[in-house]
This record gives sequence, C-alpha cells and structure tokens, in this order.
Amino acid sequence: MLAVPAALALLLAIDARSQLSTLERRREAEALAARLLADQERSVFDELQRAEEAVVRAQQELVRVEKERVAAERALAASAAAEAEASARLDQRLVELRPRLAARARAGSSGELAVLLSAPTLAELVKRHYLLDLVLRRDATLVSGARRAWGERERARAASQAEAARLADVAGSLKEYREQAGARREERETLLAALRTARGFHERAAAEAATQARALAAFVATLPPRGEVRAGGGGFATRRGRLRLPANGTITVGFGKVVNPRFNTVTVQHGLDVEAPSGAPVVAVAAGRVVHAGWFKGYGNLVIVDHGDGFHTLVAHLGSMRTAMGEEVAAGDLLGTVGDSGSLKGPYLYFELREKGRPVDPRPWLEHGP
Repeated sequence: MLAVPAALALLLAIDARSQLSTLERRREAEALAARLLADQERSVFDELQRAEEAVVRAQQELVRVEKERVAAERALAASAAAEAEASARLDQRLVELRPRLAARARAGSSGELAVLLSAPTLAELVKRHYLLDLVLRRDATLVSGARRAWGERERARAASQAEAARLADVAGSLKEYREQAGARREERETLLAALRTARGFHERAAAEAATQARALAAFVATLPPRGEVRAGGGGFATRRGRLRLPANGTITVGFGKVVNPRFNTVTVQHGLDVEAPSGAPVVAVAAGRVVHAGWFKGYGNLVIVDHGDGFHTLVAHLGSMRTAMGEEVAAGDLLGTVGDSGSLKGPYLYFELREKGRPVDPRPWLEHGP
C-alpha cells in the first residue's frame, strides 16, 4: 500500500490536474467569446442572435436533408419493389414463350410451308393458313410482351441504382449538416458559458440588457391604446389577484432589483423569471389582442398582448410562437412554447405586466398572491 503522505500527494496532484483542466476550458471559452465580440461596436445580444440564427439555419437544413433521406429511402424501396415485379413479369413471359420457341426450333425454317403444302384440299389449305396466322400472331404477342417486360425490368433496375446513389449522397450530406449544427450549437453554448463566467462579459451583457429594457419600454409606449375591454364580468383591472402564470413553473427571479451572486452586480428586473421546461406551453393570461409577435433584441421571440384599459402582458424568450400580430386571444389560448431564444440564462420564461406602459410587479396579480 502507498504511504499516507504519498497517497495524499497523489490525490492532490489529481485534484490539481482537474482544476487546471477546468480553468483551461474556461479560458478557451472566454477566448472564443472575446474573438466573437472583438469588435467593440458589436452587441452581445446581436452576437447571440447571430449564433442562434446559425443554429436555427443548421437545424432547418438538418430537418430538410433528413426529410430528403426518408424520401430517398421510400423511393429506393418503391424502385426495388418495381424491379422485383418487373422481374416476375419477365419470368412469367419467358415461361409462356419458352415452349413456343422450342416448337418453332423443332419445326425449322420451313415448318410452316410444309404444313401448308401437305394440305389435301384447297379448303384445308385455307384453314391451315388461318390457324398458322393465329399461332404466329400469338407468338409475336408473347415475344413483344417479353421484350416489354425486359425493358421494364431494366428501367426499374436503373431507377433502383439511381435512388441508391442518391441515398448515399443524402446520407453524406446529412452527416455534414449534423456536424455543422453541432458546431453552431457548441459555438453558441461557448459564448453563453463565457458570458456567465467572465465578469467583463457579464457586465457588458447586463448594461446592454438595461438598454434593451428601455428600448422595450419605448416600444410599448408607441403601441396604440385599445380602449376599455369588458370580458368575464369586467375589465382587466378586475382580474387582480386572479391571474395564473402563463406557463406552469416556478418563479425564480422576482420584480425589482436583483443582485448577481457571482459578480455582485445589481440589475433591475421589470418582470418575473419563470423556470419551466423547454417546450412547455405558454398561454395568454387574459383575453386581448396580440400587438407584437416576433423577435425583439435582448428578449428573443416576444409576444405582447393588449388587454385593454392600458394593460399589456409580455412573454419572452419563447422557443416558438403560435400566434400572430392582430390575432384576438382568449384566456388560456396558446401563444407559444418555453425556450431560450435571446436568453443568456438558458430555457426559461420571462413574464412582464405593464400598466399604461409602466412595468408593475405581476405577483400581486397572481391568484396565489405575492
């Protein structure tokens, strides 16, 4: 057995190597983020959007090529089935033709003439000529059918070979696009890792987030007022304390000032962070009209619903949007799904409530209260 000091030294060495490896991975992530954000005029959120768009494009290509692969496999199977059917038809035609060819070979080149000349009477000659003509027509039909079956078999075989070659090409493209999608996803995750672990990147992202919060407030202020809406026995104000969260989840960050535990930076939160699984449904909290459904810098896929009486709700970082601007929605109608578009934190739902353009704490409006 190893002596205690030697064993301790070995454990310390292993731990040191592990820490060194962790630090090296962090350094590489931060170096890549620094290269991605080398242009000081480039926004963190612009770069994040670029990375997300690259991931989406790669995934779309991957889906397209995967569909093409499935179609090629089906076409190959259909071609193989057609070739098998054509081969079966050719075999059947040959079975029918083989005894006739053998009979004609036995008769020789003068067989028909001998049959005609041996007729004892003119009437028998005419009859034999008629019957021989029927036999020759039948033989010609069998030969023609065999030729057609052979041609069909050859065309089906060529189609099968072409589909097999196309499937091989598609399989190669699929592998390439899968690798591209993985690389784009890894680039995005590396950027996010650096933003979360490097103080300079974090502070820059926090400053930009504050700027984008002001831009969002200005945007909401430009939305035309909808006026008073009465639904379910009153306007939106009557629903205070009765709203449900737009997605089933847990509130992880509340309204107001938030202190980052790692960097001790202070940011102002105008809404709630709701932890929910990626892909979970996001619904309207009350009846209203969708006045925005699209990308908004710093918020990713953003849907804004005007509930009338000066009230708006906002749900952000959606993975997908299932509504469109101008659409009337009822409470509980699907707006989209939870995702991480434009998010520096991973998949979650951001939820805001604004009254006459001013953000208000949504907690008192929820059915379970603050």
